[in-house]
Amino acid sequence: MADPQQRAGVSDCEAIISRLRGVSSARVVTDGQGGILEIHVVADDSRSPKQLCRDIESALLSELGVRVDHRKISIAQLKGENPEAAAPRDIRLKFLSIEYAVDRSGARARVSVGRDADTFVGVASEAIGPELRQEQLVARAAVAAVEEFLRSHGAEGTVSLELGDFTQGNGTKRPFVMVTVRVLGNGGEENLLGSALVRDDPWRAAACAVLDAMNRRLPSLM
Repeated sequence: MADPQQRAGVSDCEAIISRLRGVSSARVVTDGQGGILEIHVVADDSRSPKQLCRDIESALLSELGVRVDHRKISIAQLKGENPEAAAPRDIRLKFLSIEYAVDRSGARARVSVGRDADTFVGVASEAIGPELRQEQLVARAAVAAVEEFLRSHGAEGTVSLELGDFTQGNGTKRPFVMVTVRVLGNGGEENLLGSALVRDDPWRAAACAVLDAMNRRLPSLM
């Protein structure tokens, strides 16, 4: 049987984990010396297991100074336990507007995207030169706008975005824009692909290609 000090440590770990958003219950299994062997967590499906696992590691390290290997954490998710759980799955950002300005110092693009009544703005700038591509600058601003959305929902410090490849081409009937967005986080690197047809405005197509790449992944990044 574990001694009182060990039991207190287990109790503290379980209390900290149980306070995390989405967690219903937690059980910590230790060895005879108090070292953590396994952590079993029951949670709703409002957050991805990867995000929840990272939060457990961070919370135990910051609160108790306990470092846990993520492979010791098992998470069971119960669908429908949280009445708001389905809402994050429907997250989509929509294009709102573009502002583009050029002066002696360079070019500047400002892209606004929105969700419900909220607006999120990203800005990108670049010196004037022979390599300046207006549509690519707009795409960078759109990436910054999506990053601002993620920061406003608590993802600051855990996820960063970068514009990767940018391609403009002509299909069989209509020109198009294709982009990749590099997602950098605790889970490593992921490259997301998005595209949009150029209807009337190539700037808008550049921004919409970024949203096409990001919208399907937003719930798991928050």
